[in-house]
Amino acid sequence: TEVILDAAFPVLLIAHFIGLMLVAAAFLPLLGMMGQAGAAPQTNRLLTRFGHYGIVVLLVSGPLLIWVRYGDLDGISHWFWAKMGFVLLLAIGVVMSAVSARKMRAGDAAAAARVRLGRSVAVVSLLAIVVFAVLAFA
Repeated sequence: TEVILDAAFPVLLIAHFIGLMLVAAAFLPLLGMMGQAGAAPQTNRLLTRFGHYGIVVLLVSGPLLIWVRYGDLDGISHWFWAKMGFVLLLAIGVVMSAVSARKMRAGDAAAAARVRLGRSVAVVSLLAIVVFAVLAFA
């Protein structure tokens, strides 16, 4: 089983990076589609779908990577837990943006502001996740 786990780690790591790329591919262009102060942000359903798939890949591959490499959470650094805090913030930003997008498309100005905020939180969180991952696993 140790040989299988050793072989699984690079495959899971590649999947994790692909998930990260899907999320980045979804949210970085969306940040540019924020709209002007009076205009509603633009949405792109395909990019949004990429982001959602990426989050699923990350949520599946991340715990598997920890399990394959460490077996449990003993010895995981404080940087990892900081990273996980930003994962939670990323999820909050994504949910806030997704829930508000429907109302925004119906013309709700407050929902447009929530979409902007959710996207900003998601992008900043994504960058922080990468920084803290490097600190946690370097």
